[in-house]
Amino acid sequence: MINLNKALIKLLSDIQESSPNLKNTLNEVSPIAFSAHVKGHKKLYFYINNKNSSISFSEIFPSQFNINASMMDIIQTFSSGKLKKNLIDGDTELAIVFFNAIIKSNIDFIYLIDKYFGNIPALFTYTVLNKIFNTEEVYADSQYRNIRKKLRDISIRIDRLEAYSNL
Repeated sequence: MINLNKALIKLLSDIQESSPNLKNTLNEVSPIAFSAHVKGHKKLYFYINNKNSSISFSEIFPSQFNINASMMDIIQTFSSGKLKKNLIDGDTELAIVFFNAIIKSNIDFIYLIDKYFGNIPALFTYTVLNKIFNTEEVYADSQYRNIRKKLRDISIRIDRLEAYSNL
């Protein structure tokens, strides 16, 4: 059985690792308690406060805001980078600050895809994004990103060597 709280803490840790400025931003708005209800699914309750974060199907802490949306609304929100106020009940200002903290944190999704799903899906995603946007991703800390790119390249080579040696 999957422990949702441990999974949430691990995911938050990995997201903060992929985006150095997100940790400071989350510390500014935390503790934060909110619920998310995607139409057709059970309502999820989140509490974010560093290592004491939790996720549940029942309310543990009173929610400061609620997000009620369809799956299409969520996709549109993340693709446009704008949160519609009609999707929020409760403290709209806090919800927008929290959402902007996540959107503007420059999370390295390719790194997360590589970490959770492997090299091939990460490479596929990277290629598709480059074809769609026809630009290279520009990072503020290029030396840090170059080291990560080299580590990913080494990882890909090791995977190829392992596959070759198993033939």
